[in-house]
Amino acid sequence: MSIANFYRFRAIENLFGRNCELERQSIFFAPPHLLNDPVEGFKDIYWQGDEILWTNLFNHYLLCLMKWCIEFQIIGEEFDLEQHFDTCVTVDDLHENFQVEFSVVSERFIHSEYLKNLIGGISIHRGKVEDSELQCYLRIIHPFALYCIYERLEEVSAVPDNPFKNIDISPLKKINDGYFADLEMLEAKYGEDKVRTFQNSNTFFFDQSNVALMFLSGMSKFRRNLFTTAFTSLYVKKLEQLMFPDWFTACFMSECTNSSVWGNYGKNHTGVCMIFSTEVDSDGNSHLSLDEAINGRGNKGVIKGKLPFKFHPIEYEHKYESINFFESIAQLPEPSAYKSWFSWDGIASSIAQSYTDDWRQRYWDNFYKSVTKKTMDWEYENEHRLLICNMSGSYSQADTTLRYDFKTLKGIIFGIKTSDEDKTKIIDVIKNKVEDNEHYGFKFYQAYYCRNSGKIKHYEMSSLRFKSST
Repeated sequence: MSIANFYRFRAIENLFGRNCELERQSIFFAPPHLLNDPVEGFKDIYWQGDEILWTNLFNHYLLCLMKWCIEFQIIGEEFDLEQHFDTCVTVDDLHENFQVEFSVVSERFIHSEYLKNLIGGISIHRGKVEDSELQCYLRIIHPFALYCIYERLEEVSAVPDNPFKNIDISPLKKINDGYFADLEMLEAKYGEDKVRTFQNSNTFFFDQSNVALMFLSGMSKFRRNLFTTAFTSLYVKKLEQLMFPDWFTACFMSECTNSSVWGNYGKNHTGVCMIFSTEVDSDGNSHLSLDEAINGRGNKGVIKGKLPFKFHPIEYEHKYESINFFESIAQLPEPSAYKSWFSWDGIASSIAQSYTDDWRQRYWDNFYKSVTKKTMDWEYENEHRLLICNMSGSYSQADTTLRYDFKTLKGIIFGIKTSDEDKTKIIDVIKNKVEDNEHYGFKFYQAYYCRNSGKIKHYEMSSLRFKSST
């Protein structure tokens, strides 16, 4: 079986800081928001479905809005709605008293002439609805949704009066077959891309307006996120929670000669590059076995042990997989998904999920393609990554670390500017680990700038070789 080396750059504070990565032989798996590319894990999501699916989407929007309106009345201003927003909520998650109230609100909202026109128009006239177009529809219905919610809360004396009784819903009243005919005419005349660009510009305008509104009025973040069109942007952003699980990644490189990589990930060349040796299987895939990985659940909770993690090479391009939201709802139990999304009044959607093996294959292909793709700007990194798919939510969002076998660590390359003090600290830790694990093939290297190639190369520090005392 052949061997492949992968390189992991670390700053000194990573090795000796709070996590003590070197002593603990730990590898930190970062959530996407800690990565340096803001479009990490980007998915080109669109919405295309029948009347039942669209009805359930608008009803779900109403549910999420009502849930947080109730929370607002209880909690007040000081709450981070964005952090706690959960689109996996169903009607069953409401308190039983409010389940009854929601059914009343839903009846008035969904069965209104306005929503019937909107839902019918989208399901008949629109094909792939992208996020900018979806946000347009949600902004139009948002005032009416608030009106319906607070009308019922006032009726049951949950609030003293309906603050939205005079709200303007005239844009919603204009939604009819003519609206969608005009939209199709514009696309035919100017092209879908230009119409989509216009819709995106509206989205950006509303986002800026919401920030300005909060700044100028002193409106709390919770109130802004709930009562303005900021809620629609937040809702669409969070809908992915219903599709794919959380994920974490540990980043490695297939090369260690790029000065920018050393500068970015090796703390301006003051850190180190760790060399991991991995076996390559018959399919050409490399794996690194890590301990303390969750591989099941028992009577006493999660079961941890050693599991092989595959190195996924990053694909560098600007095109992303197009994924239909309605065909990718997988984070709810199947009965709950059917009840909340794939049926209405006992009638099933024409594309209700059957969760076949072929569907599962497509689903996971879409997931892994999305989390192993970056734009061409990052191609110089030659990145490969290990991935944790947090299906059951068992892994910690804040501090997910797994342990590697010390014998898989082939060596450490000191950066050009790594201090002698830091080198000595590292050598002291490694010396004990070499003896404890009888890993005498471990080697230290020193990085240097090669004038001929213009790359960062390294040479072995042969005077630091370890020998067995027996």
